[in-house]
Amino acid sequence: MVAIDAVLQMLAEVIIVLIALGGNSFIFCVYFLDYKRNKTLQPNELLVTFFASFNILIQITLIWFVVYLFNLCTYFGEVFYKVMDFSAIFLSKSSFWFIAWLCFIYFLKIVRIKSRFFMGLQQKMSSLVIVLILITLLVSFSVALPVIYMIKLQTNSTSISELCKDYYIIGKFAYIHGAFLSILTSFLPLVIMLISSMGIVIFLCTHSRKMKKNAVASSSSNEDAHTAVAVMIICLILLYVLCIITVLSGNLQIALSQVDETVIIVFMSCIYLAVSPVILIIGTVKLRHSFKKLLTSFKRYCIKLFNVSA
Repeated sequence: MVAIDAVLQMLAEVIIVLIALGGNSFIFCVYFLDYKRNKTLQPNELLVTFFASFNILIQITLIWFVVYLFNLCTYFGEVFYKVMDFSAIFLSKSSFWFIAWLCFIYFLKIVRIKSRFFMGLQQKMSSLVIVLILITLLVSFSVALPVIYMIKLQTNSTSISELCKDYYIIGKFAYIHGAFLSILTSFLPLVIMLISSMGIVIFLCTHSRKMKKNAVASSSSNEDAHTAVAVMIICLILLYVLCIITVLSGNLQIALSQVDETVIIVFMSCIYLAVSPVILIIGTVKLRHSFKKLLTSFKRYCIKLFNVSA
């Protein structure tokens, strides 16, 4: 019965991973081809490209899930867990930060603030994005590195399941690291997302009210584009909050030794990786048009194939 449950969990995980891989690969290909044509990307497009590429790379942790689920740690050893856990934390936390910076960049692009500081940021947005990416990689690497010193397979374990699942050294350092990890890579990105989204929504509401009061016919296409961006950002934030709440509550349960919530945490993380590219494709004009072209080409190919076979 346990084996059947593990197989079903594995099957569900593979399906979610394939969806995530398809969506993120599509985003990466669209912007990569665009870069080959134009030799440049917009600041927000560069962030989304990094986000998609990191989401593709993180799918390698599916191997870890197989080892964890089927208790195969004796075949892989301690080094495998260190590499996989480091990679999972580094890639996932970087991905969270890329979305936070994406919200901030859209805030700079949409909101008009009469401040030299903000005007300077808007003028140097391309350089700013590169700096933000480098800071993100540095911070994520710094918080992921200590994990390799907290992993130790307990050779005196009474069962293979305990050996493969309880491999973290729990202590004062682990709790301090967990607190820093939550603050630097979960709460701070959320704060930036919320402030940026609130700024965009408030600006759009104020701008719309002014246009109605002055009875000026605004460029509806531009305003609709900004509204679509605001809706996309809010959807990404809601998805992020749901993921973070699940992960933090799961970590609390594990810390209190009440129940092993690791499988739930992994599923929620994979759902985030699968749904976030869908939101980006729907909310971004270039990605949405590219996806429509892909569907049209696929439809024509199916019709041609059907006609040939008939």
